[in-house]
Amino acid sequence: MRRKLLMFPVVMLSTLAACGTSSVSNMPVANAAPHAIQLLAMTPSQGLLAEAVAVELSNRGYKVFDPVDTSRIMARLNLNEIEISQPEGLAKLRAQGIDALLSVRSAGGYDQMPQSATARVTSTHTGRVIAGVTWQNGWGGQAGSIADRVMRTGLTGAAKEIADGLTRRMPQS
Repeated sequence: MRRKLLMFPVVMLSTLAACGTSSVSNMPVANAAPHAIQLLAMTPSQGLLAEAVAVELSNRGYKVFDPVDTSRIMARLNLNEIEISQPEGLAKLRAQGIDALLSVRSAGGYDQMPQSATARVTSTHTGRVIAGVTWQNGWGGQAGSIADRVMRTGLTGAAKEIADGLTRRMPQS
């Protein structure tokens, strides 16, 4: 019995060593934005993670138009969701004082937590991607196990990690 109790920590440590926490990968950007980023517009219809990333960027001092505000601007400018990221659409956004367009796409996991995401900030001045990240949630052991639940990141944590990755690349005045 004592031998089994001594083996338990060894088994747990080896199980946790095979696990992985969430990870963020930054897109290498050759040229940083030639302008400061103060005002971003969110691409509409992006989902909860996109809105959480926008909140995190707002907490870091950026002003972010939410999807409803962006949709109103799009309607006023006669743009649809495809046209907004095209050069003509970006130029129209720039004329409205918007510095960049935020786009976040995500996929949910089996446990209602985000599984993976990509985020991009595109300059309305140059049409180039200023900052881009990919994010993947952690895992541990079998799906749904205690080790797995400990290693996975929720919506708020994922948004913070993504926003951290984006702000490393975005100049702010």
